Amino acid sequence: MTIDPKVLDAQNLVELKRAKLMTSVKHAIGEGKRRLAPDLVADQVWEMTKDKANRAAHDMVVTARNKPWLVGGIAAAVGLFLARGKVGEWAADAYDAMTGDDTEEEDQEDGAPTSRHEPPATIEEPTRKGARASKSTEEAR
Repeated sequence: MTIDPKVLDAQNLVELKRAKLMTSVKHAIGEGKRRLAPDLVADQVWEMTKDKANRAAHDMVVTARNKPWLVGGIAAAVGLFLARGKVGEWAADAYDAMTGDDTEEEDQEDGAPTSRHEPPATIEEPTRKGARASKSTEEAR
C-alpha cells in the first residue's frame, strides 16, 4: 500500500504547525508565570505606590505655595478639632468670667464638684461579687 505524497506532506505540515503552536504556548505560559511572580508583582505595586505618593506630595506643596491661606485654614480647623475639649473649656471659662457667673461658689458649699467642667472628686467603683476586699478595707474592719 502506497501513501499519497500529498497526504504525507499534509501530515508533515500539521506536525510542523503543532510544534510551533506548542512552542508558542510554552513561551506564553512561561511569560505569564514570570509576569505573575509574587516578588515581581510586589515590586510593581511598591513602585506605583511610591510614584503616586510622590505625585500627591508634590501637588500638596504646589497648592500650599499657591494658596497659603487655604492651607492655614485647614491646619487651623484640624488643630481646633483635635483640641476641641480644651477649647470648649476655655470658651466656657471665658464666658463665665465675662458674665460673672457665681455657680462655682455655690457648688463648693454643696460638696459638689468645684467646676462644672470637672468630674466629681470621688467615684465609687463597683466591686465584683465575692471579690476579696483591699487591705485598707480589711484594716478598717
